[in-house]
Amino acid sequence: MVCIGIAVFGLVSSTAVASASASITEAGSSLVYPLVSVWASHYSGVSPAAGGSGHGIQLIQEGAVDIGASDAPMTPVQYTGDHFGTPVQIPWALTGTGVGYNIHGVGYGLRLTGSILAKIYTGKITTWGNGAITRINKHYAKALRRAGRITPVYRSDGSGDTYVFQHFLTKAGHGNWHAGYATAWGGSTGVGENGNAGVAGEVRSNRGTIGYISAAYLIQQHLKVAQIQNARGKYEYPNASNIADAAKSNSHITGQGPNFTGVSIVYPSRRYKTAYPISTYSYAIVNRNDSKLGQVQAFLTWVLSSSGGQRYGGNLDFLPLPSDIRSADEGLVSGL
Repeated sequence: MVCIGIAVFGLVSSTAVASASASITEAGSSLVYPLVSVWASHYSGVSPAAGGSGHGIQLIQEGAVDIGASDAPMTPVQYTGDHFGTPVQIPWALTGTGVGYNIHGVGYGLRLTGSILAKIYTGKITTWGNGAITRINKHYAKALRRAGRITPVYRSDGSGDTYVFQHFLTKAGHGNWHAGYATAWGGSTGVGENGNAGVAGEVRSNRGTIGYISAAYLIQQHLKVAQIQNARGKYEYPNASNIADAAKSNSHITGQGPNFTGVSIVYPSRRYKTAYPISTYSYAIVNRNDSKLGQVQAFLTWVLSSSGGQRYGGNLDFLPLPSDIRSADEGLVSGL
Protein backbone atom coordinates (compact mmCIF):
# COMPACT_ATOMS: atom_id res chain seq x y z
CA MET A 1 0.00 0.00 0.00
CA VAL A 2 1.25 3.44 -0.91
CA CYS A 3 0.03 6.45 1.05
CA ILE A 4 0.35 9.64 -0.97
CA GLY A 5 -0.41 11.76 2.06
CA ILE A 6 2.45 10.72 4.34
CA ALA A 7 4.27 14.06 4.29
CA VAL A 8 2.82 16.29 6.99
CA PHE A 9 3.69 19.97 7.13
CA GLY A 10 2.67 20.93 10.62
CA LEU A 11 -1.02 20.04 10.65
CA VAL A 12 -1.93 20.67 14.27
CA SER A 13 -5.11 20.73 16.28
CA SER A 14 -6.11 23.94 17.95
CA THR A 15 -8.98 26.33 18.41
CA ALA A 16 -9.33 29.39 16.20
CA VAL A 17 -6.19 31.47 16.32
CA ALA A 18 -7.35 34.48 14.33
CA SER A 19 -10.60 36.20 13.58
CA ALA A 20 -12.52 38.48 11.28
CA SER A 21 -15.25 40.86 12.37
CA ALA A 22 -17.69 39.72 9.66
CA SER A 23 -18.10 36.42 7.89
CA ILE A 24 -15.93 36.06 4.79
CA THR A 25 -17.67 33.93 2.18
CA GLU A 26 -15.59 31.63 -0.04
CA ALA A 27 -16.83 29.17 -2.66
CA GLY A 28 -15.75 27.31 -5.78
CA SER A 29 -12.96 24.79 -6.26
CA SER A 30 -13.72 21.43 -4.67
CA LEU A 31 -9.99 20.67 -4.97
CA VAL A 32 -9.06 23.37 -2.45
CA TYR A 33 -12.21 23.03 -0.32
CA PRO A 34 -10.67 20.53 2.17
CA LEU A 35 -7.78 22.92 2.82
CA VAL A 36 -9.98 26.01 3.13
CA SER A 37 -12.14 24.07 5.58
CA VAL A 38 -9.04 23.43 7.70
CA TRP A 39 -8.11 27.10 7.50
CA ALA A 40 -11.65 28.08 8.53
CA SER A 41 -11.38 25.83 11.58
CA HIS A 42 -8.36 27.87 12.72
CA TYR A 43 -9.48 31.32 11.56
CA SER A 44 -12.91 32.34 12.76
CA GLY A 45 -15.34 34.18 10.51
CA VAL A 46 -14.68 32.29 7.26
CA SER A 47 -17.50 30.35 5.57
CA PRO A 48 -16.17 28.00 2.85
CA ALA A 49 -18.17 26.10 0.24
CA ALA A 50 -17.34 23.93 -2.76
CA GLY A 51 -19.32 23.81 -6.03
CA GLY A 52 -16.50 23.61 -8.57
CA SER A 53 -14.11 26.16 -10.06
CA GLY A 54 -16.62 27.28 -12.67
CA HIS A 55 -19.08 28.05 -9.88
CA GLY A 56 -16.46 30.00 -7.96
CA ILE A 57 -15.72 32.14 -11.02
CA GLN A 58 -19.42 32.75 -11.61
CA LEU A 59 -20.01 33.79 -8.02
CA ILE A 60 -17.13 36.26 -7.99
CA GLN A 61 -18.38 37.72 -11.29
CA GLU A 62 -21.75 38.25 -9.62
CA GLY A 63 -20.22 39.69 -6.46
CA ALA A 64 -21.98 36.93 -4.51
CA VAL A 65 -18.90 35.84 -2.51
CA ASP A 66 -15.81 37.54 -1.11
CA ILE A 67 -13.41 34.90 -2.47
CA GLY A 68 -14.02 32.77 -5.54
CA ALA A 69 -11.79 29.71 -5.64
CA SER A 70 -10.65 28.23 -8.95
CA ASP A 71 -7.88 25.89 -10.09
CA ALA A 72 -8.06 27.48 -13.54
CA PRO A 73 -7.38 31.12 -14.30
CA MET A 74 -10.31 33.16 -15.55
CA THR A 75 -10.62 33.36 -19.32
CA PRO A 76 -10.54 36.86 -20.84
CA VAL A 77 -14.31 36.67 -21.33
CA GLN A 78 -14.84 35.64 -17.70
CA TYR A 79 -12.55 38.42 -16.49
CA THR A 80 -14.29 41.15 -18.47
CA GLY A 81 -17.65 39.66 -17.43
CA ASP A 82 -16.95 40.52 -13.79
CA HIS A 83 -19.20 43.54 -13.19
CA PHE A 84 -18.52 43.85 -9.46
CA GLY A 85 -14.87 44.85 -9.44
CA THR A 86 -11.47 44.28 -11.01
CA PRO A 87 -10.65 40.69 -10.02
CA VAL A 88 -7.22 39.74 -8.71
CA GLN A 89 -6.18 36.07 -8.98
CA ILE A 90 -3.83 34.92 -6.23
CA PRO A 91 -2.20 31.45 -6.16
CA TRP A 92 -2.96 30.32 -2.61
CA ALA A 93 -2.67 26.52 -2.64
CA LEU A 94 -0.41 23.91 -4.26
CA THR A 95 -1.33 20.26 -4.83
CA GLY A 96 -1.95 17.69 -7.57
CA THR A 97 -4.78 16.07 -9.47
CA GLY A 98 -4.39 12.32 -9.14
CA VAL A 99 -5.82 9.38 -11.04
CA GLY A 100 -7.77 6.86 -9.00
CA TYR A 101 -9.11 3.49 -10.15
CA ASN A 102 -11.04 0.44 -9.00
CA ILE A 103 -9.72 -2.73 -10.65
CA HIS A 104 -10.16 -6.12 -9.01
CA GLY A 105 -6.77 -7.64 -8.21
CA VAL A 106 -4.80 -4.47 -8.95
CA GLY A 107 -3.25 -2.62 -6.02
CA TYR A 108 -1.56 0.75 -5.79
CA GLY A 109 0.80 1.99 -8.46
CA LEU A 110 -0.82 1.16 -11.80
CA ARG A 111 1.39 2.84 -14.37
CA LEU A 112 -0.28 5.12 -16.91
CA THR A 113 0.94 7.55 -19.56
CA GLY A 114 -0.62 10.67 -21.03
CA SER A 115 -1.20 8.82 -24.28
CA ILE A 116 -2.99 5.92 -22.57
CA LEU A 117 -5.18 8.28 -20.54
CA ALA A 118 -6.05 10.30 -23.65
CA LYS A 119 -7.04 7.09 -25.46
CA ILE A 120 -9.13 5.90 -22.49
CA TYR A 121 -10.99 9.20 -22.32
CA THR A 122 -11.65 9.25 -26.07
CA GLY A 123 -12.81 5.63 -26.25
CA LYS A 124 -9.79 4.36 -28.19
CA ILE A 125 -8.78 2.08 -25.32
CA THR A 126 -11.82 0.36 -23.84
CA THR A 127 -10.49 -2.61 -21.83
CA TRP A 128 -7.96 -2.92 -19.01
CA GLY A 129 -6.31 -5.80 -20.84
CA ASN A 130 -5.24 -3.57 -23.71
CA GLY A 131 -1.62 -4.25 -24.62
CA ALA A 132 -0.54 -0.64 -24.09
CA ILE A 133 -1.55 -0.97 -20.42
CA THR A 134 -0.34 -4.50 -19.73
CA ARG A 135 3.09 -3.90 -21.31
CA ILE A 136 3.98 -1.30 -18.67
CA ASN A 137 2.20 -3.14 -15.84
CA LYS A 138 3.55 -6.68 -16.19
CA HIS A 139 3.11 -7.48 -12.49
CA TYR A 140 -0.62 -6.74 -12.84
CA ALA A 141 -1.04 -8.15 -16.36
CA LYS A 142 -3.16 -11.19 -15.40
CA ALA A 143 -5.55 -9.16 -13.26
CA LEU A 144 -5.82 -6.50 -15.94
CA ARG A 145 -6.73 -9.06 -18.61
CA ARG A 146 -9.52 -10.34 -16.36
CA ALA A 147 -10.77 -6.87 -15.44
CA GLY A 148 -12.92 -6.28 -18.52
CA ARG A 149 -14.14 -2.93 -19.74
CA ILE A 150 -12.96 0.48 -18.59
CA THR A 151 -15.47 3.05 -17.36
CA PRO A 152 -13.84 6.50 -17.41
CA VAL A 153 -15.37 9.01 -14.98
CA TYR A 154 -15.17 12.77 -15.50
CA ARG A 155 -16.45 15.93 -13.83
CA SER A 156 -19.88 17.06 -15.03
CA ASP A 157 -19.58 20.47 -13.32
CA GLY A 158 -17.23 23.31 -14.24
CA SER A 159 -14.00 22.05 -12.72
CA GLY A 160 -10.41 23.16 -12.25
CA ASP A 161 -9.40 19.50 -12.03
CA THR A 162 -10.93 19.08 -15.49
CA TYR A 163 -8.89 22.06 -16.70
CA VAL A 164 -5.66 20.64 -15.26
CA PHE A 165 -6.30 17.08 -16.44
CA GLN A 166 -7.18 18.15 -19.99
CA HIS A 167 -4.12 20.42 -20.02
CA PHE A 168 -2.02 17.37 -19.17
CA LEU A 169 -3.70 15.30 -21.91
CA THR A 170 -3.03 18.10 -24.40
CA LYS A 171 0.67 18.30 -23.48
CA ALA A 172 1.40 14.62 -22.80
CA GLY A 173 -1.14 12.80 -24.99
CA HIS A 174 1.07 12.70 -28.09
CA GLY A 175 -1.68 13.93 -30.36
CA ASN A 176 -4.40 11.68 -28.95
CA TRP A 177 -6.31 14.53 -27.27
CA HIS A 178 -7.90 17.17 -29.50
CA ALA A 179 -10.49 18.76 -27.21
CA GLY A 180 -8.13 21.33 -25.69
CA TYR A 181 -8.54 22.29 -22.07
CA ALA A 182 -11.05 24.32 -20.12
CA THR A 183 -13.12 23.91 -16.96
CA ALA A 184 -15.82 22.22 -19.07
CA TRP A 185 -15.22 18.57 -19.99
CA GLY A 186 -14.46 18.13 -23.68
CA GLY A 187 -14.19 14.35 -23.91
CA SER A 188 -16.46 12.03 -25.84
CA THR A 189 -16.93 9.08 -23.53
CA GLY A 190 -17.45 8.14 -19.89
CA VAL A 191 -19.70 8.84 -16.91
CA GLY A 192 -20.07 12.36 -15.52
CA GLU A 193 -20.20 13.08 -11.78
CA ASN A 194 -20.49 16.30 -9.82
CA GLY A 195 -17.50 17.45 -7.80
CA ASN A 196 -14.41 15.60 -6.60
CA ALA A 197 -16.60 13.83 -4.07
CA GLY A 198 -18.89 12.58 -6.83
CA VAL A 199 -16.06 11.23 -8.99
CA ALA A 200 -14.36 9.66 -5.97
CA GLY A 201 -17.63 8.01 -4.90
CA GLU A 202 -18.25 6.60 -8.37
CA VAL A 203 -14.75 5.13 -8.57
CA ARG A 204 -14.88 3.75 -5.03
CA SER A 205 -18.23 2.03 -5.64
CA ASN A 206 -17.80 0.51 -9.10
CA ARG A 207 -15.21 -1.87 -10.48
CA GLY A 208 -13.55 -1.05 -13.77
CA THR A 209 -13.71 2.68 -13.18
CA ILE A 210 -11.01 5.33 -13.45
CA GLY A 211 -11.25 9.02 -12.60
CA TYR A 212 -9.17 12.16 -12.17
CA ILE A 213 -9.52 13.33 -8.58
CA SER A 214 -7.64 15.85 -6.45
CA ALA A 215 -5.08 14.31 -4.11
CA ALA A 216 -6.98 15.23 -0.93
CA TYR A 217 -10.02 13.19 -1.97
CA LEU A 218 -7.90 10.21 -3.02
CA ILE A 219 -6.51 10.20 0.51
CA GLN A 220 -9.87 10.71 2.21
CA GLN A 221 -11.61 8.00 0.14
CA HIS A 222 -8.70 5.50 0.38
CA LEU A 223 -8.66 5.00 -3.38
CA LYS A 224 -5.96 3.20 -5.34
CA VAL A 225 -3.67 5.76 -6.96
CA ALA A 226 -1.88 5.56 -10.32
CA GLN A 227 1.72 6.46 -11.08
CA ILE A 228 1.73 8.87 -14.03
CA GLN A 229 4.60 9.12 -16.49
CA ASN A 230 6.35 12.49 -16.54
CA ALA A 231 8.43 14.10 -19.30
CA ARG A 232 11.54 12.33 -17.96
CA GLY A 233 9.83 8.98 -18.55
CA LYS A 234 9.54 8.25 -14.83
CA TYR A 235 6.30 7.14 -13.21
CA GLU A 236 5.42 9.26 -10.19
CA TYR A 237 2.73 9.53 -7.50
CA PRO A 238 1.04 12.81 -6.53
CA ASN A 239 2.95 13.07 -3.27
CA ALA A 240 4.62 16.05 -1.63
CA SER A 241 8.15 15.73 -2.99
CA ASN A 242 6.98 15.09 -6.55
CA ILE A 243 4.52 18.00 -6.54
CA ALA A 244 7.28 20.20 -5.11
CA ASP A 245 9.60 19.19 -7.96
CA ALA A 246 6.93 20.16 -10.50
CA ALA A 247 6.50 23.51 -8.73
CA LYS A 248 10.18 24.29 -9.27
CA SER A 249 9.45 24.52 -13.00
CA ASN A 250 7.56 27.82 -12.77
CA SER A 251 7.56 30.49 -10.09
CA HIS A 252 6.42 33.40 -12.23
CA ILE A 253 3.02 35.00 -11.69
CA THR A 254 2.04 36.69 -14.93
CA GLY A 255 0.56 40.17 -14.85
CA GLN A 256 -3.01 40.49 -13.64
CA GLY A 257 -5.82 41.40 -16.00
CA PRO A 258 -7.78 39.63 -18.75
CA ASN A 259 -4.65 37.95 -20.11
CA PHE A 260 -3.56 36.40 -16.80
CA THR A 261 -2.53 32.82 -17.61
CA GLY A 262 -1.90 31.46 -14.14
CA VAL A 263 1.18 29.60 -12.95
CA SER A 264 1.22 26.39 -14.96
CA ILE A 265 3.27 23.49 -13.60
CA VAL A 266 1.60 20.79 -15.71
CA TYR A 267 3.96 18.30 -17.40
CA PRO A 268 7.20 20.21 -16.82
CA SER A 269 10.28 19.39 -18.91
CA ARG A 270 12.47 16.34 -18.37
CA ARG A 271 14.79 18.54 -16.31
CA TYR A 272 12.43 17.93 -13.36
CA LYS A 273 13.23 14.28 -12.82
CA THR A 274 10.66 13.34 -10.18
CA ALA A 275 7.97 15.89 -11.05
CA TYR A 276 4.39 14.72 -10.73
CA PRO A 277 3.05 15.86 -14.12
CA ILE A 278 -0.53 16.80 -13.11
CA SER A 279 0.40 19.28 -10.39
CA THR A 280 -1.47 22.55 -9.98
CA TYR A 281 -1.98 25.78 -8.12
CA SER A 282 -5.40 26.91 -6.99
CA TYR A 283 -6.36 30.59 -7.03
CA ALA A 284 -8.21 32.89 -4.67
CA ILE A 285 -10.08 35.41 -6.83
CA VAL A 286 -10.97 38.68 -5.10
CA ASN A 287 -12.80 41.77 -6.35
CA ARG A 288 -10.97 44.94 -5.38
CA ASN A 289 -14.21 46.72 -4.47
CA ASP A 290 -15.48 43.97 -2.16
CA SER A 291 -17.29 45.43 0.85
CA LYS A 292 -15.21 43.28 3.21
CA LEU A 293 -11.89 43.83 1.48
CA GLY A 294 -10.05 44.65 4.71
CA GLN A 295 -11.17 41.41 6.32
CA VAL A 296 -10.30 39.47 3.15
CA GLN A 297 -6.81 41.00 3.13
CA ALA A 298 -6.32 40.05 6.78
CA PHE A 299 -7.41 36.46 6.13
CA LEU A 300 -5.21 36.07 3.05
CA THR A 301 -2.26 37.57 4.91
CA TRP A 302 -2.80 34.91 7.59
CA VAL A 303 -3.11 32.18 4.90
CA LEU A 304 0.27 33.19 3.46
CA SER A 305 2.00 33.38 6.84
CA SER A 306 4.39 30.62 7.92
CA SER A 307 2.82 30.84 11.38
CA GLY A 308 -0.69 30.80 9.91
CA GLY A 309 -2.22 28.99 6.96
CA GLN A 310 1.06 27.64 5.61
CA ARG A 311 1.28 25.28 8.61
CA TYR A 312 -1.76 23.30 7.52
CA GLY A 313 -2.71 20.82 4.83
CA GLY A 314 0.30 18.54 4.53
CA ASN A 315 -1.62 15.35 5.29
CA LEU A 316 -4.00 16.24 2.43
CA ASP A 317 -1.05 16.68 0.03
CA PHE A 318 -1.25 20.46 0.00
CA LEU A 319 2.26 21.91 0.14
CA PRO A 320 3.49 25.16 1.64
CA LEU A 321 3.81 27.70 -1.16
CA PRO A 322 7.31 28.20 -2.64
CA SER A 323 8.99 31.35 -1.35
CA ASP A 324 8.88 33.18 -4.72
CA ILE A 325 5.15 32.57 -5.06
CA ARG A 326 4.51 33.59 -1.45
CA SER A 327 6.44 36.80 -1.90
CA ALA A 328 4.54 37.70 -5.07
CA ASP A 329 1.24 36.78 -3.36
CA GLU A 330 2.00 39.08 -0.44
CA GLY A 331 2.43 41.94 -2.89
CA LEU A 332 -0.88 41.13 -4.58
CA VAL A 333 -2.72 40.97 -1.25
CA SER A 334 -1.27 44.22 0.08
CA GLY A 335 -2.14 45.91 -3.21
CA LEU A 336 -5.81 44.94 -3.19
